[in-house]
Amino acid sequence: MPGDWAEWKRAMHAVKRVVGPDKYAVLLPLNEFEQLLTFGLQGEQPLLKDQDTRGNFASPSFIAALEFYKSLFDEGLAPVASSTQISNVWTEFERGWFSFYFSGPWTIGDFKDRLSPGVQWMTAGVPGPTGPGASAPGGSSLVVYSSSRHQEAAWKLVRYLSEPRIQAVFNGVTGNLPARESAWAAPTVANDPYIAAFKGQLSRAKAVPKAPEWERIVTEMQIVAERMVRGEFAPAAAAAEIDRRVDRLLEKRRWMIEQGRAE
Repeated sequence: MPGDWAEWKRAMHAVKRVVGPDKYAVLLPLNEFEQLLTFGLQGEQPLLKDQDTRGNFASPSFIAALEFYKSLFDEGLAPVASSTQISNVWTEFERGWFSFYFSGPWTIGDFKDRLSPGVQWMTAGVPGPTGPGASAPGGSSLVVYSSSRHQEAAWKLVRYLSEPRIQAVFNGVTGNLPARESAWAAPTVANDPYIAAFKGQLSRAKAVPKAPEWERIVTEMQIVAERMVRGEFAPAAAAAEIDRRVDRLLEKRRWMIEQGRAE
């Protein structure tokens, strides 16, 4: 897999030359925020600033991410389409309508189950601007409430699910990646070629801002990004528009922090 954005783009152009004008190198559905968010995580500047009370999308690193993202559409490497305009991702991948599918480990099971046995595919890490890139960790947390009347049983379940052997079993059953590093040594995990790329990816994971408004923020980010791809904004103007929308969403958060300072 190419190691940085420049190499990846050269590879995508090589794919495009082979597949022709009616097919594409990569699928980046315009109604999904995960791909652009991953590009945006590559920079040193955080996505929010001032104690996560204001947007920082107009930072040079995020503008660079917007420029790279937009160029994939401008150069005909990605289709200007949302996932709702695609009949079936697996069918379109199999027939070569696109060659790179930007997703996560949860998709491995679908690739195994839905593609024809003869279709060759493999997973790879995310390229960054100058080398292997970062990505946002996903998943869920297990919580035991302090008010629970069954804490002993609940903690017993948490300990059981956290055992490396059980984590490896769940990986085989559900495809979820083990949360404990020691579980990656289990033969069923260590010998799975489709999982290998994600081990390195997890070592480069970056947490997204811990703001309750985050889901609404990335939704607004993607709305503006789609308008940018369709020609309404240049990257710098799109970044400023995202910041304007995010600052409005975080207005209450700023007020609450200022009230705390006043006390």
